[in-house]
Amino acid sequence: MAGLKNYIWDLDGTLLDSYACIVSSIVKLAGECRVEDTYQEIMVSVKQGSVSTYLRELSGRCGAAYDDLYRRYREISHERMDEITLIPGAVETLTGLKEMGAEHFVYTHRGKSTGYLLDRLGLTGFFTEIVTFENGFRLKPSGDGARYLVEKYGLARSATGYVGDRQLDVYCAKDAGIAAILYLPADSCVTPTGHEDRIIRRLDELVE
Repeated sequence: MAGLKNYIWDLDGTLLDSYACIVSSIVKLAGECRVEDTYQEIMVSVKQGSVSTYLRELSGRCGAAYDDLYRRYREISHERMDEITLIPGAVETLTGLKEMGAEHFVYTHRGKSTGYLLDRLGLTGFFTEIVTFENGFRLKPSGDGARYLVEKYGLARSATGYVGDRQLDVYCAKDAGIAAILYLPADSCVTPTGHEDRIIRRLDELVE
């Protein structure tokens, strides 16, 4: 959309092609809890909600503590991090926007693995600041993490957008008072909220 100079990016499912790793890890965890949800069922739950939401539901179903489930999920998923690749067009889009004068930031629910992944995939140098779960902000749909970046760097809200692939990301942007850009590839199971400022099917649409 015209006029945007600042882009705050979600990672998983937006810049990182990581859902196969995430969902396969949860399938294994659910199996350890003797819960036989299918890969597709878990994919829909995670994409339409979040990993945390699914793990809280799993906790109620199997009786294990949420904190223990989350810790075990991180152990399993960290073993598979090297399977994560980039969403098509990620580097080209970040590069093209930067050449047009844009400034890039990250706000993600991913934690300590963020730095490793961005370094391995060659993305770190694109971002002025990277905000993760470790910063301690309330989780999306709260816009606290995005709001922190807007206020710290004096970003004009009218020129700033948050790019993500889930409804949570749209609500996060709206809560922070910035534009909501929903990345919605053709195979996504996510339903638009109706509050998006723009919906894109490919990342490089932002450069066109």
